[in-house]
Formats: sequence, structure tokens, C-alpha cells
Amino acid sequence: MSSKILSGQVAQKNISGAGTRTDGRRASKKNGQSQFRGLPDRAIITIVLSLCGFGLMAIFSASAPDSWQSYQDTFVFFRKQTIACVFGLICMFALSRQDYRQLKKWAWPFAIVALALLALTMVPGLGICTKGSSRWLGFGPFQFQPSELCKLASLILMSAGLSQYFWWHRQIFFRIVVTLAMAAIVVKQPDLGTSLIILIGLLSLLYASGTHVVWILVSLTAGAVGVWYHIKKTPYQMARILSWINPHSSPQKDGWNIIQAQLAIGSGGWLGVGFGRSLQKLYYLPVQHADFIFAVIAEEFGWLGCCVLISLFLMFGYYGFKAALHSRTLFGRFLAVGITSSIICQALINIMVTTGILPVTGLTLPFISYGGTSIVVTLIMVGILLSISRDGDLMPSEESA
Repeated sequence: MSSKILSGQVAQKNISGAGTRTDGRRASKKNGQSQFRGLPDRAIITIVLSLCGFGLMAIFSASAPDSWQSYQDTFVFFRKQTIACVFGLICMFALSRQDYRQLKKWAWPFAIVALALLALTMVPGLGICTKGSSRWLGFGPFQFQPSELCKLASLILMSAGLSQYFWWHRQIFFRIVVTLAMAAIVVKQPDLGTSLIILIGLLSLLYASGTHVVWILVSLTAGAVGVWYHIKKTPYQMARILSWINPHSSPQKDGWNIIQAQLAIGSGGWLGVGFGRSLQKLYYLPVQHADFIFAVIAEEFGWLGCCVLISLFLMFGYYGFKAALHSRTLFGRFLAVGITSSIICQALINIMVTTGILPVTGLTLPFISYGGTSIVVTLIMVGILLSISRDGDLMPSEESA
């Protein structure tokens, strides 16, 4: 993947100074303005709309009991998620019509604002603390997670840098420091899962840029040591590790989540028990409409429904990386790789956690889980990806050197 990203079947790089690079092909111009035409990848649009529809259906089923108990209205969570989803889709289609290359000049301002908002969550009285985690900021009746913005901001910042400088340049070092600062604050919230996604996006871009694999392995080793050291210092996270190794050692406490999720998955069988008929969502599964929504899907739709959902994510990954390979600019290539890698890795981790392959991280399932900020930011990322796919849809005559 990294060699194709750098060599380019459509765009090539030329060396223009120590540690810098530029794209070999340039956009055609008419009346002095860059032309940006082509159609967005309809396959990506179809997949994303299918995932959003699947998600809304799953949220309605999974959240109905909790919604009724708390608000005497089974549609509360479904209604909120629908509003967020519609707003996110509007942003997605609006961004798909814009030239993604304009994001390059906003990389640093966006990263600084995102980092500042993230830091505000740690200020007493400003950050909204829920279940022991200070992850939200509030503006009137609205709440949002700055960490979700940081996932996108770090990708844009690194992509803009790597499209101009080689990975060893000092400019890349400064951008890595900012990204690591974001991840460090997210860990302090605490939210280890989201910090891992930020770091995964960083490593995927460094790998795609041609960073030597030895440095990647060294970074992974150092990161693993750092994560383990943090887990050992954090009692609740250490309890998650121990319960993951042997959930039946504390079935009523730390092992409860994993056991109930596995019971839900096993109860679904091949075809599931039917939409809305899950028993584990009736106050057995924790946060059943968010972190463990995949278990509800497995119980209601069975193995077949899980295969359909996983296939949609795999197809999204295929078309996302295809958009990266077909982009005419290094910035577009890197940004498409980062966006696709982040979304797919988050989905993979959530599914592996729910099935007991990984310890509980608290990550949601993209497009599917309940969460307004998550769905809006994810759809904004898809909008940028669609804009990049438009860039690769130009006719050969329009790709003048």
C-alpha cells in the first residue's frame, strides 16, 4: 500500500529540496482557477447510507427499553440519533461538493482549535463528567466530544505535512507532537479507546508515507509498553484486562459485560431471534445502544446479519482505499488512507471487543452506535473521502501534466 501511495498510478512525486516533495501532476486550469469535477463514488454513498439505516434500526431496537424506563418514550434515543444522522448526511453531501485540497491551508488552525477544545474538557466546571470520564463540552442544550474532532484534525494535519515533506523532516516531527498531545489528553479523560484510534491513524499515515518499517515497529513497541504502564496504574482498566482473560472469575462485576455480550451473540444463532426480540438488551447488556450494539444485532439478526454488516464495512474499506489510490494528489491519497483506516480499525476493534477477542475499550461502532458527535464527525470524514473520490473521476484529457 505505502509504495503505491508514494509511487502513484495517477500522481507522482518530484523532489524539490531537502526533505520536501510536490505532486508531479497538477490540476488543469481554466481562467486561472483549478478545475474540480467528476462524480463522487456512488458505491461509498450506497454503503454509508446502508450503514446509517442499519444503525438507526439497531438503535431503535436496542434503546427502546432504556428509553421507556427513563423518559416514558421509546423514541427518545432514536429521535436524537436520527437528527444527528440527518445533519451529518447534509454535511457529508455538502463537503463532497467542495475541493478537499482547501483543507490543507486549514490544517494547523483546525488542529489547534481541536486541541484547545480537548484541553477544556479537563478544566473543572467546563468539562462535563459522566460515569467518571470528562469527555464532553456543553453549549446550551448541546453536548459534544472534542476527541472526535481530534481524530479528524490529526488526520488532516498529518496528511498535509506528509504531502509536502518526507517523514524525517522536522515539520513532520512538530505535527507528530501535536497528535501525541491529543492522544495524551484523551487518555487522561480517560478514554483509552479513542486515543488508540488517533494513534492508529497516525501510524497508518506514516506507513503510507514510506516510513521505514523498523521505526513503525519501534513505535508500536514503545506504544504498547506505554499503554501497559498506564493500564497497570489505572485500577478499572486493569480489572478489564483480568476480566477479559477470565470473565467467569467475577461474573457479577468486571466479567459481566463480556459474559452478557457472548450470551447475546450465542442466542442469535444463524438467523437471529427477530427484530426487536432481543432479551439481553432488557437491562442485561451494558450501554446496549452504544458500545455493545453489535451484540444486540447478533442476537436479533443472527450470524447472517453480522456477515452483512461486516461485509458493508469491508466494502467501505475497499472503496476507501481505492479512492486513495486514484487520487491525483498526495494530500488526497494520505487523507483517504487515514480516514478509511481510522473508521475500519474502530469498527474492527468494537466487534472484537464485543465478541471477547479484545478487552473492553469503550469504542463505539461507526455509523451504528448511538452518539451524536460520533455520527456527525464520521459522516464529515466520509464527505471528505467522497470529495477525494471526485478528484480521481476526471477524464484523462482533464489530467494535464
